[in-house]
Amino acid sequence: MKKRAYLPAVFIVVMSLISCSDSDVYTGEEKPKAYSDFNYSTVSPGVQLDLAYEHTGVEAKVYFELYDQNPVNETEYTYVKREGVKPLFTAYTDVKGQYKGNVKLPAYAQKVWIYAPGFYARTLIEAEVKGGSIKATDAENSVMTRVVTATDKPFYCLYDPDAPSRPNEYKDFDWKRWLGEYDIYRNGEIQYLCTNDELKIQNSGELYTAHAQVLNISETCPEQYRSYTDLYVNEPAEVAVTFLAQNTCWNCSMGYYYYKDGQKPNSLKEAEVIMLFPNTQDGLWEKSVGEAKKCAGIERGTCVQLMYYPHIAEGSMEGATTAFPADTRIGFVLANNAWGNRIGRFNSHKRYRAATSAGLSQNNSGVVYQTPRTAAYRYGDQVMISFEDHIDDENFSDVVITMKSNPIKAITNVPVVDDEKGTVSTLELRGIYAFEDLWPSKGDYDMNDVVVRYDHEKIFNRRGQLVGESFIFKTFENFAANTNGLAFKLKPVAAGTTQCAVRTGSSSEFEPAVFDYEQGEKVYLLTDNVAKSIGTEFKVTLNYDSPITSGESEVDPFIFRNEANGKRWEVHLPQQAPTSKMDSSYFGTHDDASRPSQNLYYVRSGNYPFAFYLAGANENDIAPMLLRSNESKPVDQLFNGYKAWVESNGTTNTDWYKR
Repeated sequence: MKKRAYLPAVFIVVMSLISCSDSDVYTGEEKPKAYSDFNYSTVSPGVQLDLAYEHTGVEAKVYFELYDQNPVNETEYTYVKREGVKPLFTAYTDVKGQYKGNVKLPAYAQKVWIYAPGFYARTLIEAEVKGGSIKATDAENSVMTRVVTATDKPFYCLYDPDAPSRPNEYKDFDWKRWLGEYDIYRNGEIQYLCTNDELKIQNSGELYTAHAQVLNISETCPEQYRSYTDLYVNEPAEVAVTFLAQNTCWNCSMGYYYYKDGQKPNSLKEAEVIMLFPNTQDGLWEKSVGEAKKCAGIERGTCVQLMYYPHIAEGSMEGATTAFPADTRIGFVLANNAWGNRIGRFNSHKRYRAATSAGLSQNNSGVVYQTPRTAAYRYGDQVMISFEDHIDDENFSDVVITMKSNPIKAITNVPVVDDEKGTVSTLELRGIYAFEDLWPSKGDYDMNDVVVRYDHEKIFNRRGQLVGESFIFKTFENFAANTNGLAFKLKPVAAGTTQCAVRTGSSSEFEPAVFDYEQGEKVYLLTDNVAKSIGTEFKVTLNYDSPITSGESEVDPFIFRNEANGKRWEVHLPQQAPTSKMDSSYFGTHDDASRPSQNLYYVRSGNYPFAFYLAGANENDIAPMLLRSNESKPVDQLFNGYKAWVESNGTTNTDWYKR
């Protein structure tokens, strides 16, 4: 147990007066205390990140996460996000897919992994930190010109009745090639593009960004969007479908069908499927861009207006019209590997079909799927439809299309995603704060008196704009005998309203709370007794009045004790200024060498600070500090690289605390 640092009140006053005459007012008779000018920072002074997603084929913001370790496991088909790995930084690029700005990274970070969970962007980019900058691009394996690739021999959709050779898996029936022709020497490039400007999408970039939020490929598709739902036309309308992207190794074909409400077909053969996209391979499957490129037959953003054939059951195109009558339902089907030119090692024939109608989807054995294989929702004036392909990763983003009708409200039977109020949050691991609570007296410098993990949450709207931030502090077991409070000073990037909450170790959810708040300096007093709140998470959420285009808020955590005179005893990071309520009589006494007149605080002579921040650290990294058996052991006895780090002024052994 540590002994309390309190002195009798009268003696403290006397010592304070002596301190002021000896330290604050220098007479020339004594020199100020020597101190170490090393600030013990574990943060790079400012790393310039230059990130470019130049090969998405679209103009859209890309959400990305930056890690100091590989956040995914690689499979034959895709990347799978690892559990329990938090990013150090998150943000959106601009609509050109570029991000340029300073990021605060741990000084030890020499290599980073940039992860993008959007279905249309390269999932993983590795980059080096060189000369204080990171240059990263998705251009490693591709050169973007036009996607569609010419071939030296013809290829066909295997549901095309004119295909010269059709495996048994695709002989169950023919798709009608009534919309127009496709180029058999250009991987199925269609020749019936939409010419109706009212049906073309005007906000394509926003659609990609929003869909990546709603259906994050690193997570399973939310249940509320999974459905067997053929789109219901409640009034006469024209309809167009736009291909957004494919994110799979399979070379699929897509068709559509329709029927009068209440007369759903019993099979795809009965549905009279019309060929929509003979080849959905867009050449950007990142696991093998080179191979996918050879099979590419469609550009992202390709739009087709659907046709209604009133006599389709008789095999007649007579009376074809662009207007779908009211009380009609429109369905879609994705046929796995139904395009003849395929990625080499994924060349097998498949019976898998994903349809929007219940009872029409089937697995590779031809057995009907009872659970939905598609997800659908409305975003603005678009109905987004996503398909789950043969490999069941549950993200429902393997092929994504969007449908627009005129009138817009002709289709209403899908859940609506609020494009104005909808938000998504991301959680960043910032690091560990550790405090020595005997300041200004000399301590044992085991740095375990108050140990706090800081997580930073960002809240984005559907357009990828920052609309809020949360600051979360979790306390860990300590062995201090003193009563210490925990607080932080906030430097917000903009004005907004706040909400406070706590979560105890036994709770799964945050509960509303009230923290003392000092508005002048924006100080939040989270607890006045950390020992009674071990394992508790304190959360302050700042909701901005208007979306933020750049920057983020900063925090200055500190420990404190309230004093009878209305002042506070506070311990901040080295060289960090205290709040205005700090009792300044402590400065320059005992082991402290602060010089308030020079705006220099919480410094001392020697190799130990009174507090430090370990950027990028988690509880596993600082486990030695939390062991009772290590109580009173100074930090350099717990971490081998610490001494060399300090003696080099932080230029070597920057990862001394990482395990």
